Amino acid sequence: MIKAVIYDMDGVIIDSEPLWREALIHCFNEVGFDFSQDKCRKTQGMRLIEVVEYWYNEQPWSGKSIVDVEQQILQKITELIIEKGRKMKGVAFSIAHFKAKGYKIGLASSSASSLINAALTKLELTNSFDVINSAENLTLGKPHPEIFIKTAKQLNVKPSNCLVIEDSFHGVLAGKAALMKVIAIPDEENKDDIRFSIADYKLDNLTEVENI
Repeated sequence: MIKAVIYDMDGVIIDSEPLWREALIHCFNEVGFDFSQDKCRKTQGMRLIEVVEYWYNEQPWSGKSIVDVEQQILQKITELIIEKGRKMKGVAFSIAHFKAKGYKIGLASSSASSLINAALTKLELTNSFDVINSAENLTLGKPHPEIFIKTAKQLNVKPSNCLVIEDSFHGVLAGKAALMKVIAIPDEENKDDIRFSIADYKLDNLTEVENI
């Protein structure tokens, strides 16, 4: 029986994946790394520090440290979200739908706490969640299930009674590893990715949650 719903943020609550790609390409190109949309997709859903470390190991740059680049990307994406951020289709509807069922509502994001706060403020959703968690200070990020297990504990709900909503394969994998039910809402480019078949449900947008 579902008692709590845990939302991912990027690509689920806020249409930020295009903004993330813009920020990553801009900042990686500044250090001489010929970055691309395809490279962005490869690390989608991972924590920012893990993304930077991954690509540094693939193609090391000089002049700026990994932490310097991480902070520059964080600053850039924050600016873009404040300027351009908008809700994904059905966000307010889905939250109201689940609250009407008596479910607790959590947010579990790979993004930094500062970015989560900026996004929720921009979207006027700061009071919509019972628990808000960032993976920035956890030992492991998605696809490890730690953030979902932590969020379930804080919601005082067993993982098996939680429903996760994710847009990335890393997030879906983390939700399944936490023994939770998972809704996958992949973006248009990834809708036909066979890997999303491990999700319990696959939707086009959040307005379809009423059919579950």
